[in-house]
Amino acid sequence: MMAKTDDSPIVVNDPFARRLMVRYLAKRRDDVDRLRTALARNDFDHIRDKGHNLFGSGSAYGLDRISELGAALEKSAGKHDSEEVGQLIENLEAFICNVRVV
Repeated sequence: MMAKTDDSPIVVNDPFARRLMVRYLAKRRDDVDRLRTALARNDFDHIRDKGHNLFGSGSAYGLDRISELGAALEKSAGKHDSEEVGQLIENLEAFICNVRVV
């Protein structure tokens, strides 16, 4: 599978792998909600940890953009930069919503 950085669909031929990808993306949608809640609470430790996890998992699924955003979240949370964290959460949500698995 090629790394996903643009808005082209992800072609996953194996049905098991397709289910894994769909499940992974659903969990990342849940992460967006949790990240927003953490930001509202100024819980930068949670945001930093989640960013670190996203950084580690995105590329494993061929979703390099999720890894990039995770790294940026981790860094911004370390600086307690609410504005940047908020924008990164929006970027993450936009990317996840635009991924199409076929």
